[in-house]
Amino acid sequence: MSNWKDGFVDTNGIKIHYYRTGGDKPQVILNHGAMDDGLCWTRVAKQLEADYDVIMFDARGHGMSDSGEGDYTSASRAADLIGAIEALELDKPVIGGHSMGADTSIYAAALRPDLINGMYMEDPPVTFPGEPIFGGPLAEKGDDAAKMMVRIMGTVKVLPKFLSRIIAKKMMPVSPDDEITPWLNSKKRMSWDFLKAMTQPHVMESEATLNILEKIEARAMLIYGDRDTGAIVSHAISEEMSKRIDGLRVVHLAGANHDIRRAKFEGYMTALKSFLSDIRDN
Repeated sequence: MSNWKDGFVDTNGIKIHYYRTGGDKPQVILNHGAMDDGLCWTRVAKQLEADYDVIMFDARGHGMSDSGEGDYTSASRAADLIGAIEALELDKPVIGGHSMGADTSIYAAALRPDLINGMYMEDPPVTFPGEPIFGGPLAEKGDDAAKMMVRIMGTVKVLPKFLSRIIAKKMMPVSPDDEITPWLNSKKRMSWDFLKAMTQPHVMESEATLNILEKIEARAMLIYGDRDTGAIVSHAISEEMSKRIDGLRVVHLAGANHDIRRAKFEGYMTALKSFLSDIRDN
């Protein structure tokens, strides 16, 4: 990580911060989920940096990027990403991400297929109409699930790190320090403005996202876990996504919850490296 660079780009009326591993290599953009930030991809980026120039953005309201000032819609986040790709003069990168970051990638890929060379999604917020966003025990909480997560992450934000680390270890029991430490730091840096917005339903428009999938032209991959353990994407939704995205590669990691790469890191990296390699070599 010592050789990684960071900087800012002006895009869509705000400043977006990024980290970049660098080098004259195929480019891969990793977009984090809600309440994380760019460095939450540290463990993944370490695995990829020998072969790829990995770019990790802090989404609006996260890390060192500007606040969205109440605007965190899919369209706005996608416009941020599109503008950042253009500002950095990237050469048809593969884009992807987790949860909210997958949602950002979907909208960017649909809006500007000419800018990218592939797109992957880790448990994107895609559901059938009327379906709770999360499966498992969180499904029973309905609309209160997001509010509960906001309360937990707000608590982590204000607690001393030695106490918040205990919470992190309980939430991610199999994760090493290069996963835990960036996760904790991201909670300290996220904006209260975003936390407030997280309780609003428009932040991740899961039903609308299902409809926009048909506009995806790039080679694409879905990685999903098990809804009964708390993941978003169900087997039925994965099948529906396959109907709407031509040639979609689908990878199911049994037993994984919403944080797929943290729960099943080896299987996740095998799938991601295979997808990136196929795009690079063809």
